[in-house]
Amino acid sequence: MSALLRLQHAFQAFVLDTDPQAETEIVSTPALSATARLEIYSDAYRLRLIEALASNYPRLKQTIGEEQFNELALRYIAVQRSHHPSIRWYGDRLAAFIATRRSDEPWLSDLAAWEWAIATAFDAPDADTVDASALASIQAEQWSELRLEFHPSLQRVDVRSNAIALFKACTEEQTAPSPGTDSPTAWLVWRQDLRTRYRSLQDDEAAILDLMFAQGSFASACELLCDWHDAAQVPLRAASYMQRWFHDQLVCAVRS
Repeated sequence: MSALLRLQHAFQAFVLDTDPQAETEIVSTPALSATARLEIYSDAYRLRLIEALASNYPRLKQTIGEEQFNELALRYIAVQRSHHPSIRWYGDRLAAFIATRRSDEPWLSDLAAWEWAIATAFDAPDADTVDASALASIQAEQWSELRLEFHPSLQRVDVRSNAIALFKACTEEQTAPSPGTDSPTAWLVWRQDLRTRYRSLQDDEAAILDLMFAQGSFASACELLCDWHDAAQVPLRAASYMQRWFHDQLVCAVRS
């Protein structure tokens, strides 16, 4: 290994893990020791990642305050490195991280998951959508195997707290309610007409949406709906949900 490559590896190890080996590779100066010189870059790396997390999770930061947020961010940075070429995507596992470390405050992990879904939906690739007229070409015998392709912006979030109310209050600069738990609720987030939209889902709609998003068939969706409704009502129920998905511009293609 060349001296330059050895220096680069040692420098990276110090920035990422504070490995003291780099101190032997860096020359001290009268003004600054090798350790102080290295810490400038190590601190800058962490400060930049904190800024990225604050940019991705502004409402979470607003809810818990800057000091707590920075402490949380540093703990996250210590166990989760940045692997994506764009720093925009740093923080994709923060909600799960919070859930394991602050399980007694579920609104925090819910709020983080919600903010990530909102941002991801906004930044998702664009794609043309189809309306319900796309079903006209589907023959009766093909309906059982009908499958849908959904818009890339579609996100699903399950919350068990009042995190959505906290998010809305912070966004609209209103007095936020006291954080607390709530009945588990499924939510849908997507981008429509260059605007991020969201709405809550009934349990049955959430279940068949998840199934069809995973390329499940219309027949499988109807079978699943039988857990909530009489068999005679199921086809109409499934069709009404699909009609809503077309209306909300969630569907990009129909396959059979």
